Amino acid sequence: MNYGANQLPLENISADGTPPESRLSSPDAVVDLVQMMIRSDEERNRIRAKVKGIVDGNPPYSPAQLKRTGQSYRTNVNFREAEAFFAISLTAFYDIFSETPTYATVKTNHGNDSERVAYSRIITEEFDRLQKKDREFDYTMQLSQHEMVLFGVGPLVFENPTSCKARAVKAGDLLIPENTRSNPDDWEVAVVRRQYQAHELYHYIRDPKAAKSVGWDVDAVRKAIINAGPEEYRKQKNWEWHQQQIRNNDIHYSAQCSLVNAAHVYVREYPTGDEVEGKISCFIVLEDKGDSFLYEYIGKHENWDEVLHPMYYDKGDGQHHSVKGLGIKMYPVIELKNRQKCQLVDVAAMAGSLHLQPRTPEASQKVSIVPMGSINVLPADYDVVQRQFTGVVDAPLAVDRELEGVMQSNLSQYRQRLDKPQGNPKTATEVQAIVQQASVIGKTQIARYYQQLDRFFAEKFRRASDSDVTDPLAIEFQKRIVSRGVPKEAIKDIDYVEATRNYGQGSAFMRLQTIAGLMQISGQLPESGRNALTRDYIAALAGQQQVGRYMVQPEQDVYAKDQIAEANIENAVMQTGNPVVITDSQNHLLHAQTHLAKGGELAQAAQQGGNPAAIAEFFGLLIPHIGEHIMQLSADPNRKNEAKELEGQLEELTSFANELSNQVAQQMEQQQAQQAEMQQQQQAGPTAEEQIKAAAMERDEARKDAALQAEIERNNMKLRQEMALADAKAAANL
Repeated sequence: MNYGANQLPLENISADGTPPESRLSSPDAVVDLVQMMIRSDEERNRIRAKVKGIVDGNPPYSPAQLKRTGQSYRTNVNFREAEAFFAISLTAFYDIFSETPTYATVKTNHGNDSERVAYSRIITEEFDRLQKKDREFDYTMQLSQHEMVLFGVGPLVFENPTSCKARAVKAGDLLIPENTRSNPDDWEVAVVRRQYQAHELYHYIRDPKAAKSVGWDVDAVRKAIINAGPEEYRKQKNWEWHQQQIRNNDIHYSAQCSLVNAAHVYVREYPTGDEVEGKISCFIVLEDKGDSFLYEYIGKHENWDEVLHPMYYDKGDGQHHSVKGLGIKMYPVIELKNRQKCQLVDVAAMAGSLHLQPRTPEASQKVSIVPMGSINVLPADYDVVQRQFTGVVDAPLAVDRELEGVMQSNLSQYRQRLDKPQGNPKTATEVQAIVQQASVIGKTQIARYYQQLDRFFAEKFRRASDSDVTDPLAIEFQKRIVSRGVPKEAIKDIDYVEATRNYGQGSAFMRLQTIAGLMQISGQLPESGRNALTRDYIAALAGQQQVGRYMVQPEQDVYAKDQIAEANIENAVMQTGNPVVITDSQNHLLHAQTHLAKGGELAQAAQQGGNPAAIAEFFGLLIPHIGEHIMQLSADPNRKNEAKELEGQLEELTSFANELSNQVAQQMEQQQAQQAEMQQQQQAGPTAEEQIKAAAMERDEARKDAALQAEIERNNMKLRQEMALADAKAAANL
């Protein structure tokens, strides 16, 4: 019997309009629901087994039945056409998923225009790094695609609320009530069957206090682990003994235990308060025992995306159970083709065999063919019969050709026909048109798959950026983003997360054709566009993983390099005595850090004999400029700690600048006093001794003037060198 959602044992709103705490009130009710849905799925499970069998290589006829009927001699072979079609389809889906620069693209709303671009790029790179460092991610996605293409559904489940890792589920382990739409937003109930090993269950409750706090029933889990063991294990009622066995050798212990058949049951609760839609609850029970919940998590998930992504192959007729995968669609035709080919082999074997006809009834009881070297001696009472089987062969061949035509018309997007060349060779335009026509059907499936990947990656990113996440890779992901200058608020204020699109419709040939067309207009593209096109071309030829081998990315971010280069140019301008203006597009943190570094460099130069007057004049422009950057930075409440640290550095530089200014002022006062004294002496008339001293002083002053002029010239030369270097760096970046 098939059960719809309205026929399942779910709690309803009371007569006074009060919703229940949960629509699944007891473990017994949950187990009853699971059993009803398992029975409802029995026929579909039988079909899935047949489809899997034909792809795995099961023969078209039952060997046991052929033996019982005395037909063991008949050809009974699976010619593996289903496996070939399936492999080609899987390759196409894996191509559009993996042959992209990044798995997903993230865009943040935080910061000004230039900051948003820089932050988004850094977050995207680090999110991609998170996926690639996860050893299970690629494996999980391949399993999901396998189930999706074969059966129509490749479920991905987030089992742990504090983890960003998903688990691929077999299509048959996802149970959905009848008449449920193929849109998770409309679901009421979903069941995911799960088999646990003993050590897997123990992992969740090894810290009993923490396990209870998140919803696990520690005693119920312990009981399930004990009951899964063999008889000699079950005799030990002391839990500490079982715990010690798992700790000593969890794999060996689990190998002795049977699998624990559990079910994750998800249900949408009734909305409460201001909620538009109800939240999702999760319960874990043993499939056949309703003593207690192993796990209970009521109303903690906001929507279905937080727990389950079905990953549909197509939409069917709008109902979940109408969605069919490639395996189910091709099964009847492939089964017929295997039988026809087996018949052709039998006919060919018959045509190549020796046919004898007995002359008497007695002769049929004794047949003996005696081989004598290269010849055979036939029995005397038999005649050799010559027969032609052309007509017998023609019929199976005709059927096979017809079935091949059906396959090509229904599944052409996954298998390219290799027609024999006829007449003149086709032009490049004709070849491209043929390939495009063969790929038209796949466009809608690819678009649908990307839409589902968008929702999956959005949820994965939400979990990875959550402050309560427990995955070490996710924690590292957050730290790396902050270390690259992106504020934490940028990963909280996200505009969108999308799966990165790839062109070519899963075909490397189509992708190369597209790139070849773009190469024709590469001269009209900006430098960034040409670099992106070159990277895509390398990826199409050698694979996405090889791009970095030929186009090495700079270690420092381009955005940061541009900002630092701009700040260095400003330093050079201020050294000439000209002020510079602060703009909103500037990164105030990087600018302030660069200016402070320059200030520290010149402070050290002043201590080592540099021109104090010139340095003091530069500080008069630099320090207010840095202060304005810090003021802009402190206006952001999320950057106040960084602004405070910079303020401390600016105070130290200001203190040194004040001391230097006082030193320069004292020197000027001394020079003015000396000049006044000299004037007085000149008016009184100099003595011979004074004239000698004056001449010596003039020579000394001339030497000082020459030294000062040389120092100024050196500073000007250094300034020109710095500006030239900055221009060269800017040109290189461009």
